[in-house]
Amino acid sequence: MHKVELLKSKFGFDEAFNYKEDDLDAALKRYFPEGIDIYFENVGGKTLDVVLMNMRLHGRIAACGMISQYNLEQPEGVHNLMTIVYRRIRLEGFVVMDYFDQYYSKFLEAVLPLIRQRKIAYVEDIAEGLESGPAAFLRLFSGQNVGKQVVAVAHE
Repeated sequence: MHKVELLKSKFGFDEAFNYKEDDLDAALKRYFPEGIDIYFENVGGKTLDVVLMNMRLHGRIAACGMISQYNLEQPEGVHNLMTIVYRRIRLEGFVVMDYFDQYYSKFLEAVLPLIRQRKIAYVEDIAEGLESGPAAFLRLFSGQNVGKQVVAVAHE
């Protein structure tokens, strides 16, 4: 299943897009003609620049990563930052370690029942055997994996 369709059919997103589209601005205008309300930022760089120009008034951006910037000697600049002011966009960064102390006490307690009830969906991309680990790791950087990349070393 195509990743965009997976986001819509399995996870219930109203709309989604592939950030690698040739003309991302045109794609965003087509998919979100009224603008984007909520954007989960995990790409950065040029993608964030285009997304900012397509955000709605009072839109929200949760920034969790910027994969396009990770191994660059000179990170790309974002040129449309004033859009945050004009459109009163709320942009907040999140680092998982800030919430690690709540993993067992709150997160698992709340989420595991919802997963069992099938109210929360997830996808795992499972590579079999320790020897497949390096290739599975590299799949993360090429966008070939779908969902959480897992290397199954042994089955219980």
